[in-house]
Amino acid sequence: MKRIIYILIALVFVSSYSQKGNGFELDYSSSKSGSLIQDKNFYLLTAIQNEKAVTELMENNVVFKTIFKNQQQEIGSKLKSCKDSLSCLVNGYQFKENELVSIEEELRILMKDKKELQNFVKNNLRPSGKYENFKNSTDTELLVKAWQLCAQGMNRIMKVYGLGERAQYATIDSVSYDVQSQFYKGSVFMWSDFLHNKKPKINALFFQESLDFSLSLLYMNHRDEVARYEPLEEKENKKAIALIKKINFNAFEYASILILGNGPENYQDRLSAIGKLNLQLGVLEYEAKKAPLIIVSGGHAHPFRAAYCEAIEMKKELMNIYNIPEENILIDPFARHTTTNLRNATRLMIEYKMPLDKKSIVVTNVSHSDYVGNPNFNARCMEELGYLPAIILKRLNSTALEFLPNVNSLHQNPIDPLDP
Repeated sequence: MKRIIYILIALVFVSSYSQKGNGFELDYSSSKSGSLIQDKNFYLLTAIQNEKAVTELMENNVVFKTIFKNQQQEIGSKLKSCKDSLSCLVNGYQFKENELVSIEEELRILMKDKKELQNFVKNNLRPSGKYENFKNSTDTELLVKAWQLCAQGMNRIMKVYGLGERAQYATIDSVSYDVQSQFYKGSVFMWSDFLHNKKPKINALFFQESLDFSLSLLYMNHRDEVARYEPLEEKENKKAIALIKKINFNAFEYASILILGNGPENYQDRLSAIGKLNLQLGVLEYEAKKAPLIIVSGGHAHPFRAAYCEAIEMKKELMNIYNIPEENILIDPFARHTTTNLRNATRLMIEYKMPLDKKSIVVTNVSHSDYVGNPNFNARCMEELGYLPAIILKRLNSTALEFLPNVNSLHQNPIDPLDP
């Protein structure tokens, strides 16, 4: 009964994908800033910066102007008075509870009669798909929820990479330095001074100082993983995309074979022993002609600040050891967790216009496959992502499961800024 419910949910996901006006539109051209890391984590803020009418509305709003002015004064004061206390300095950039309440209330008020903001939500945020998990909300609530997510994301970055608080996946996602060291404290203070006193101001938006500081903390910590290898469609995935346009997917039982990565726990090996096993298991399914494409998924996850990317190394192995043509291999070089393996693979399927109503296979070792097929995995997805990135269907064998992609996978998650 539970599996039937999941299948029905999946069909709803697929049908809603094509409905214009509510959520994601495939051919919509999303807003862009000069930073991929910003765009992938904080699309709302990028979109506001790109919409002149919305920018002017917010810069001239009394509530937002007051928040911006107060923060400017607080940061300037803290740069002089905090000495070497990171918690004192970082606090000046973080959004306080009363500020968040004021911002949310003002957004709701503005959405009542400001056409430029109403059109912004309808004609940008919704079709972008960046907040797809909110698509069933009203326009006002979608905007408020998107802002809440961005604010939480910025505050989280400041806690983890500014103050050294424990990351959700601490062994791989933590701050790169000893936050108690004079070197790091001095670095953060000097960066703050640069941003506040020397860097030219591009606008007077109430979130700009916090956004710049958050992105700078990621940059200081060499945490640019989410921007590496882009644009995939012009680089690593170019040949496969060209092939996809010619594939008769009806000739295959499945759309793709997703092979999950498994990173090494040392800095010498490019792939772990289990990672190599996962590849062999996936090749078996591919050689049985079950699908025309292999998707390899895994980023610079293990070990901490890994030099090698799992997906890049998996692709090399498939081509050099198993003679799989490059045009039959797609890579996701960003996933850091099992939840995002499935989510990111789904994003590729959507972007490259693969059939979303056709099942795919996810392949990994026995232990990992047991986990993916366990209801606890769905619970983890709901806890960390807020939705199921894919609907797990029938088990084919001990190492392979069927799944259907979920369009909600387009939804951004800046709470996990290295793999949002």
